[in-house]
Amino acid sequence: MDKELYKVIDESKKKGLRTFVFTSLGDKDYGSKAVIREGELVWVSRDTSFFKENLEQIKGINKAGMVEIAGNRVYVEHICNKSKIVICGAGHTSIAMIKIGQMLGFEMVVVEDREEFADKAKNAGADRVCCEDFSSALSKFESDYDTYFVVVTRGHQWDKECIREILKKPYAYIGLMGAKRRVGFVLDAIRSEGYDEKKIDEIYTPIGLDINSETPVEIAISIFAEIISVKNAKNKNVGYIDGMLEKIVGSAERMVMATIVGKKGSAPRGVGAKALFLKDGSFIGTIGGGKAEHDIMVKVDEILKGEEIIKPYLLHVDLTDDEASIEGMVCGGRIEVLIELV
Repeated sequence: MDKELYKVIDESKKKGLRTFVFTSLGDKDYGSKAVIREGELVWVSRDTSFFKENLEQIKGINKAGMVEIAGNRVYVEHICNKSKIVICGAGHTSIAMIKIGQMLGFEMVVVEDREEFADKAKNAGADRVCCEDFSSALSKFESDYDTYFVVVTRGHQWDKECIREILKKPYAYIGLMGAKRRVGFVLDAIRSEGYDEKKIDEIYTPIGLDINSETPVEIAISIFAEIISVKNAKNKNVGYIDGMLEKIVGSAERMVMATIVGKKGSAPRGVGAKALFLKDGSFIGTIGGGKAEHDIMVKVDEILKGEEIIKPYLLHVDLTDDEASIEGMVCGGRIEVLIELV
């Protein structure tokens, strides 16, 4: 596979740009790829005409998974960054959120204008803490479509400062905490300043799912429940984990990428999960372990030991048979894995 493709993907992730990668898995230009970034074609395989001929249709696709384009089977990946949560305010709920966010794998960022409270956020384990005025800090903050903003300041005047700046940026979610009267005051003030009514209506308030929460920890759990619901509804593939693209771009060695492109029933990992296999037997990422990983590694080993350039290969792994049960894979599903030489 052309290393230039992975450079484009790496650049997209670093810049937080809305990016989709299309792979033909049908009869037309099998294995060829195209990259659509911010609605424009930025890369396409040299040996394909299929994607250029159907460019307008692929530009309109905004969900990951398997689709049919002009009668051809195509796998779509939605590339995204590691999800970031930006908490405006560092009170009791924020401290609880920092700790929960770490367990869930989010990058936790806190903005707080009081030094004493900013120190508490640092001590709780926040990845980044910005101790300055909310407006100033947020105006300089570079967000993307995988950034989740949680506004839990100590008063409506600071809420307004935060919302004003956040609405100017790309984001995945805005949640605003506060009593109905306080929240209404903030949103009415923002409306009067001419901000987009549609964006204002999309603000989640009251913040969090209704689980009758009372304590700061319970409130934090309700907020994360809402954020996770929003995140997972976006149908993205986070397949390229930390270190994977860097390894591909920075090395000339022969490697193999395995990607789950289809799933029926239950399986350890979902569509989009990836593993990068190296010639020394090590690998980065996982597609689930057990029988699934064993079957893939047999094919990978065959590819890595060879010298020729091979076409992408679709491997079907059945997790319902007796062998899978012996291996401990009791999920009872089937997965389809795309194996590509890198």
